[in-house]
Amino acid sequence: MDLTHVRRLIDLLATAPVTELEVEEGGCRIRITRGGGAQPEVAPSAPAAVAAHAPVAAVAAPAVAPVAEEAVIAAPSYGVFHLSPAPGAPPFVTVGQNVQAGQEVGLVEAMKVFNAVRATQAGRIAAVLVEDGTEVEAGTPLFRLA
Repeated sequence: MDLTHVRRLIDLLATAPVTELEVEEGGCRIRITRGGGAQPEVAPSAPAAVAAHAPVAAVAAPAVAPVAEEAVIAAPSYGVFHLSPAPGAPPFVTVGQNVQAGQEVGLVEAMKVFNAVRATQAGRIAAVLVEDGTEVEAGTPLFRLA
């Protein structure tokens, strides 16, 4: 499990309505919790006899604290993120623009199917976190609202 993947998990936890996330992949298990100063935990999922001989890598990641004033609009699915409805067209939203809950703010294209990205709540676009044309996964933070 690489550091980029761990950061994506931390971002996912920051946007999800849960306080703990545990993932097992490729012989490694990581548990990330939010709040209370808890630290992420990485442990091999091999039997204890094998684990005694295997090196254990610790991943130090910052504790994720929920931010009351800011919210994130995340990708609804895997695909390529588009800021505008067509090439050369103006973007759906720009930094500083106010949006309403349910307003279309972008598109995610997967296998020639376009899924609307909609604001989950009203607010002002504080930052665009992903460049136009970038491949994203479900839950990837796309916009930060203030």
